Amino acid sequence: MNILWLITVLLMLLAAGLMFYGAQKSNHPRHIHRRFREALQQEGIQISARFKPLNLEEALQAMLEKASRSELEEMKHLLLQAGWSGPSATFTFLLLGWMLPMAFGLLAGFYAILNDAPGMNVLFHLIFAFAATFVLVRRLLRWKAQKRRDAIRKEVIPFLHLLRMLFEAGLSLEHILLVIEQQGRDLIPNLAKELDMVIKRIQTGQDRADALVEMAAPLDVPELSDTIAMLKQVTRYGGNVRDSLAEYTTLTEQRQISQLREYVSKLSAKMTIVMVLFLFPALMAFLAGPGFIGLTKALKGMGG
Repeated sequence: MNILWLITVLLMLLAAGLMFYGAQKSNHPRHIHRRFREALQQEGIQISARFKPLNLEEALQAMLEKASRSELEEMKHLLLQAGWSGPSATFTFLLLGWMLPMAFGLLAGFYAILNDAPGMNVLFHLIFAFAATFVLVRRLLRWKAQKRRDAIRKEVIPFLHLLRMLFEAGLSLEHILLVIEQQGRDLIPNLAKELDMVIKRIQTGQDRADALVEMAAPLDVPELSDTIAMLKQVTRYGGNVRDSLAEYTTLTEQRQISQLREYVSKLSAKMTIVMVLFLFPALMAFLAGPGFIGLTKALKGMGG
């Protein structure tokens, strides 16, 4: 019963933490508090730092980042590749990455207690469920990041064709990026989302080449990085980029065709294994079954 009470208390603490987090999210944003404090200071009213209101979200985020400091940088990198960038996405994933394993671990321990399991089995259920969920959440993030990187790699060729077409129309690079982001969302949805961030950075005054490099570098897609390198060269040094884009488009298409042929050859080998394991025994039973049955009947007749 002591373990049951402990798990009940932990579940209540977990629910209370989620309620506090929800209440904190419904409060006014931090910039409103900052402006209110600045207005009071202009009126001559000073607010001491000792009376700074407790921000539960910041405290919880600092605690989660401290607990995940060994994997925090990799996690941010994977979140960016998965399309979830920003401090709020990092905080949400950290919260889920720790709360879900705790919840599933407590549920597994509670299930073991309901089945009258001994104390060691309860502890084993709790630790196993926590560890499995902990690893699964991070595996899902890596899978999502790799899946989006593969999708972006497939979108590079349509992106190159759009670049060639718009360069031939005489548009500037910034106008080209704006047109592709607005008109190409159905064709290249993932790249259009990344280009939206590039356009916002350019509009805030950042250099176009730097904004493009900052977009391509974390994604770690070789075809996209090479394309951005060509656009960077055109942005800074000028020149005719249409011929370079045409040659690189042909090279990228040939590379993807080679990868597709390699995939088909590997798939053929896998299908051969499947056929040997499942189809060949059925085929042998269909072909050799009647003869085996007739031989069995003949041997029985000789013995009778």
